[in-house]
Amino acid sequence: MSDTMVLGGRRKEIWPAGQPLAFEDDRVIAITKFADTADYHPALIARIAELAKSTAASRPIGSAGGTKIYHLERWNCPEADFVSARAAALFAEILNAPGVIDISWANIYRRGDYSLPHSHVRSIASIVYFLDLGESGGSDPLGGRFSIVDPRLALCCPQQEQCMTEPYLPGLSAGSMIIFPAQIVHWVHPYQGSRPRITLAWNFARKPEAA
Repeated sequence: MSDTMVLGGRRKEIWPAGQPLAFEDDRVIAITKFADTADYHPALIARIAELAKSTAASRPIGSAGGTKIYHLERWNCPEADFVSARAAALFAEILNAPGVIDISWANIYRRGDYSLPHSHVRSIASIVYFLDLGESGGSDPLGGRFSIVDPRLALCCPQQEQCMTEPYLPGLSAGSMIIFPAQIVHWVHPYQGSRPRITLAWNFARKPEAA
């Protein structure tokens, strides 16, 4: 994979030199934040809004899950390809080996949307990129927050080993990207804002799933 991509007529680093990484739970979880989001967020958000209007491209599944638009590689969007390249670079950085994308998608949450606690099959790592966290508001201070609730993680079990008593609520903002084992249980609290909350997600495997 090239270390750079052409975006908006100029060449950009996929993984900028000195890109910071923060780790949690004995390096099980890693978070980074990109500083150059103004170069690609507006076009990416516009493309997602366009795709969301097509019933062929989007899959609304009700309040539990919001709207999903799958397969970033099919969007004909250089900005989506660029962020996917960054996700692949993060996977390689953390696991010291390249991976393959099992599936990728955008999540669009509108008022009242949420995700149930879940984990992901077939993959070894999941990555979420926070494109637009939407608006805060409503009576729930946790509205729209990404949360990890897994008894296998020490940070969720401060009182007793393997007894989940505390959710892990990472501090995230637009431009943040988080990687965690695909089997870790995570969810999104019901969103309270008016502007759509938009994230991108990828499930990575070490090799393609057998047909």
